[in-house]
Amino acid sequence: MKNLKPFLRCFGIILMIELIVVSNLDWWQFRIITKPMVVGALLVFFLMQKADKKTRVLVTTALLFSLIGDVQLIYAGEYESLFIGGLFAFLMAHIMYIIQFSRTRNKNVGFFPPLLVLSAYAVSIFWYLSDSLGNMAIPVAVYITVILVMILFAYLRDDSMTDNNYIYVLSGTLLFMLSDSIVGITRFKSDIPFSRILVMGIYGIAQLLMVLGILKSSLTRVHGVP
Repeated sequence: MKNLKPFLRCFGIILMIELIVVSNLDWWQFRIITKPMVVGALLVFFLMQKADKKTRVLVTTALLFSLIGDVQLIYAGEYESLFIGGLFAFLMAHIMYIIQFSRTRNKNVGFFPPLLVLSAYAVSIFWYLSDSLGNMAIPVAVYITVILVMILFAYLRDDSMTDNNYIYVLSGTLLFMLSDSIVGITRFKSDIPFSRILVMGIYGIAQLLMVLGILKSSLTRVHGVP
């Protein structure tokens, strides 16, 4: 990958700035700049790399939807419509990732064991939040289902363990789920200490791992570059 090390240093600085800003409510207005920069930097880096056409379209679209969701969720505490809009934007991002992951399905890997585990988690988190969801019950249920389908397809990918492509993508999807779980709990149930820092830190790393894993996989598969 081109300029990977400089990018990782730059991304680390951008993410750290966002974590500093999000930890201080007096600086909240600056998040309209710092928060989109996290995924924005990933998008610019991704577009600089070589990848097959379908991968470029799907991942670019996923990152653009993520950017839209990021901006809307900055003010979601004040406007419920923005929370719903952000939820929809990330739903679309997950669907783009699902399509991308499904392109490299390993049909020799069984889906029932991970499906059972993921379903147990989905039911548990929804049951925990259910008495506080109100009219958001159906949208949240759909969102939980889609993100767990994304994880399932990440698990079912036929990819390189040696180059860590598979591990990057699967770890990224699991971290994405963790970040979204913290958002759901703090939004509908109860606060979690340092939740804002945890959400953005985990989310930023999740998107980074997914993009790096997809790029490494695409380079290895199409160009034979390790």
